[in-house]
Amino acid sequence: MTNISPRAFIQLSGPDSRKFLQGQVTCDMDSLTGGATINGAHCSPKGRIIFLFSATVDSAENIVLQMNKSIAAIALASLKKYAVFFKTQISDISDQQLTQNSQSNLERLRAGSAEVVAETSDLFIPQMLNLDALGYISFKKGCYTGQEIVARAHYRGAVKRRMHHLQLQAGVLPSPGDSIQDSAGKAIGNIASAAAVDDTTIEILAVLADKSADATEIQIGEGQLTTAKHLPLPYEIPAGP
Repeated sequence: MTNISPRAFIQLSGPDSRKFLQGQVTCDMDSLTGGATINGAHCSPKGRIIFLFSATVDSAENIVLQMNKSIAAIALASLKKYAVFFKTQISDISDQQLTQNSQSNLERLRAGSAEVVAETSDLFIPQMLNLDALGYISFKKGCYTGQEIVARAHYRGAVKRRMHHLQLQAGVLPSPGDSIQDSAGKAIGNIASAAAVDDTTIEILAVLADKSADATEIQIGEGQLTTAKHLPLPYEIPAGP
């Protein structure tokens, strides 16, 4: 449990930083206070997650977003694209930050929390990664980029894929975004996260179609068919409206 993915830090400074983010991310930035941390997602207009983050704010109202390092360049470019009409400066300050108390990849996975990395950016809508169960989404705040899709999935029960925790006997980790097929070779989902337990056992967070969520034999990518043991998540997946 020592495998920890490197972190990156993006800072937003300037008088419009909070206002800008409030119109871009799934969480309620107005609720962020000094000393607290809030988790959220930045989505495309089609409601797909570009990157996930944990946000903090200092006494000067500078906001720092912590994320998986592989997504930093994508996150920076996406934020800057939308920030042209706001008084905010956006910069990568990773070389100025020291990551503390980071979860290992296996700890994060067992908490039912998937990372979004470069390979899975723009692949999942928030509810596919159970972000509604994890507190990443405010359904009471105003509009933000992708909000219409996220709200429709919530209020109309249109989430047909959810993330599940599985254990496999395998010695090689699949890559995030890898396709998953059932025993008949039908595509049923994608890998969100994977971590090794030991040399012969891995655990994965897999986004699976509801109709195939109980599959006990799966194939990942071009690999062999393998038995999948379903493990409980540490939270309840929200039911439809």
